[in-house]
Order: sequence, then C-alpha cells, then structure tokens
Amino acid sequence: MDDKLVHSSHTTFLRGGLSGLPVTYQVNRLRDGRNMATREVSAWQGDRLLCRSTISCAAPSEGLSHSRLAPQYPGPDDCPSLQEVSAVDGGLGEYWDDFSTVEVRLAPDPAEQAPHSAAPPNAMWMRCTDQLPDDPLVHRATLAYISDLMLMSTAVTPHGHVSGHERSLASRWNAVSLDHSMWFRGDIRADEWMLFEHTTPLAHEGRALIEAAVFDQAGTSLCQVAQKLLIRPI
Repeated sequence: MDDKLVHSSHTTFLRGGLSGLPVTYQVNRLRDGRNMATREVSAWQGDRLLCRSTISCAAPSEGLSHSRLAPQYPGPDDCPSLQEVSAVDGGLGEYWDDFSTVEVRLAPDPAEQAPHSAAPPNAMWMRCTDQLPDDPLVHRATLAYISDLMLMSTAVTPHGHVSGHERSLASRWNAVSLDHSMWFRGDIRADEWMLFEHTTPLAHEGRALIEAAVFDQAGTSLCQVAQKLLIRPI
C-alpha cells in the first residue's frame, strides 16, 4: 500500500487496556484494489480484544473537492495556553502532569452558539511539540492521537463545565470512549498549529457525541472527527 494514504479510520473501543502490558495488533486484509485498500486492525492484550478499527486507504487522484469555510478565531500566538487557563482551577491535575508531547492553546468562546451544537463551539490550537519526519502517514497518525484530546471537556460544556478546567473535570466526571471516526483531507503537518473546533450536537442516556473540524493556520480543512463517549457524573 505504499502508493496509498489513509483517508478514513473507524474504531470501536470494546474493553479497557492496562498500560503495563504489551498490545498485539492483528491486521486482516479486507480489500486490495487498484485505487483503494481496506484493512481491519484488532488490538489484543492476551485473550482480551481491546478495540477494532477499519482503516481505508486511497491512491492520490483528481476529483471532486470541497470543504466548509474555516471558522474565525484568534491565532495561536494570541490564545492562552491550557496551563494558563487551568491556573484559576488549581492547575491541570494528574492527567496532564509532565504531558509535553502536545501543546494546547484555547481560543475564546464565540459570541453566538452554533445551530448544530448544544453549547457554543469549543475551539483550540494544538500541535505536536517534536519536529516530525516528512512522512504523511506519521502526520496522520499524530493527528489521530491529538484528536482524542479535549473531547470530554466539550461533551460537558452544556452542563456548566468551563473548557480548560481539567482538574474540575476529573473530579466531577468520568468517561470512556465508545468509538472514534476520522476522515482525512489534503496535506497534514501535525507538528504545525492546527485549529480544532469542537461541537456537541447531542447526548442521551450518558452517551455524548462530539464532532471536531480541523484546519491549518491558512484555513485549509485537514480532517473531520466524530467521537461517542459514555460519560457519568462522579
């Protein structure tokens, strides 16, 4: 699949894993076409299936292309860091201690609520702090990793949570990911600033949907993300 790039991934999380144990990945070849290829990837710890992903790849080609307009927010240099915003809440808390892989800067809340969200959009700039090699797969994998951050915070903003107050979040809410889907677009540099605009259109019986539109600093659409969380008050 050297000539093909990942254009979508869909993961279902089935069980919690343990960080101290090795994970075995099994890859099943579902399709190998001239322009498209699909793999099923299963993650195991012993006899426990942790998650299963369907990964779709495609060769570059000419064709229909469009995207929504990029939202207007201050640039990363004009937005406070996550550490600064969290200071009034007593700091970042245990989860973020010594976490330096990704830099996060929070954009101010927009003046108006988006019609497709239960709360105003939650926007932030994020990037990998290390310079990455010029491998498109590495940048898509890094974007996939970064895309999981701050989603839980967005899920509970309709219920009074202030984005960036991570210590309060950890003390009031408990959540696990149920599934996570991504659709990639264009050239991606995950070690440069990316704007993530989060919205949460619905939640029911503790299951909340969060969507994220991702753009580079030039306003080019990079990715669309959707995640379902099971979230409960502590």
